[in-house]
Amino acid sequence: MMQYLYRLNYPQNWDKHTPIAIALHGMGTNYNDLQPVLDQLASDQIQLSLQGDQVFQDGYQFFDVNFERGSKKEETIIGTAIENVYSFIQQLLTQKKLTAHPLHYLGFSQGAIIGSGLVVNYPKLFQQVELFSGRLPLFVEQTAQATLGTNLSSPQIFISQGSIDPLFSPEIGRHVHEIMAAHFANVHYHEYQVGHGITPQTLTDVQKENSVD
Repeated sequence: MMQYLYRLNYPQNWDKHTPIAIALHGMGTNYNDLQPVLDQLASDQIQLSLQGDQVFQDGYQFFDVNFERGSKKEETIIGTAIENVYSFIQQLLTQKKLTAHPLHYLGFSQGAIIGSGLVVNYPKLFQQVELFSGRLPLFVEQTAQATLGTNLSSPQIFISQGSIDPLFSPEIGRHVHEIMAAHFANVHYHEYQVGHGITPQTLTDVQKENSVD
């Protein structure tokens, strides 16, 4: 069974109905990277931050990016990472006796890519999902078209992309939105004048969308 380093934070007051916010970071950072995001979006939730299992630069990554989009290697590498993360989360929630709690997912870059796969492969797993500055692997898109219906009520999905992102262009973000919106009823897409990152306005908009829905 794949093992990830993780940090599990409990709010002062919680019970069996308290959501668990699961956060996955991008390349070259660690499980502390999304803590400011968790503090704003999930301050009253149980927070589970996972750390990539591969060393990359001054931090970590969840998978090696040495492949072409749409290749069999991409499917093998990212598909394995998606299933490893899913298995680890299930194992940890069982171990900590947290399996009855609703789940909230936040992912940035690699974390967003893995999150898209988790949403498609396990559409009933999460109630709320934020995919920040990610992309949709071709095999995930093909799985969605082959296995998902339309107008699925859950999860609520928020997708953000930087208009000057040097890694994933806004066109990539719009495509993620197009595919997700073809299958899920509650999908919101926002672009920001930023590179590969999350702005304060992004988090404000997440909270606004959640309050509306």
